[in-house]
Amino acid sequence: MLRYETLMLTNSHITKDELDMLESFFDKLAASINGKMFVFDNWGKQRLAYTVKKNDYGTYVLVRFEVPESATTAFFKELESFFKIKCNEIVLRHVNVKLDPKKSAEYRKPESVNSRTGNLDSFIRENKMDKFLDSSNRDEY
Repeated sequence: MLRYETLMLTNSHITKDELDMLESFFDKLAASINGKMFVFDNWGKQRLAYTVKKNDYGTYVLVRFEVPESATTAFFKELESFFKIKCNEIVLRHVNVKLDPKKSAEYRKPESVNSRTGNLDSFIRENKMDKFLDSSNRDEY
């Protein structure tokens, strides 16, 4: 069995039903070739470095799965068709990567825009810009 991951950039307004449909598709496709999906992780909304299909934000979804070596070509061909035909409005971009079986399966999940809490003062302190908070440094106009 070979391990792969697919990282998808979806539109930022993806619904729970659409996420469930993606998860179900990956699970059924892997099972149909005697493979197995073992991670389906919604990373949440992220600000994009550049606009993708008129979107400044997107939701990242990571999927990890195992497929038999003999079925990889058929699996990825079916996956590409699914993205182009059924998910062309949902999935903006995607990338498939073969994972090294000798390395740990752990990864660091990025912090999403929606999970960030705090206020401007804490942001300024965290980024060592305290001089902006000190009222004695402000010029009088």
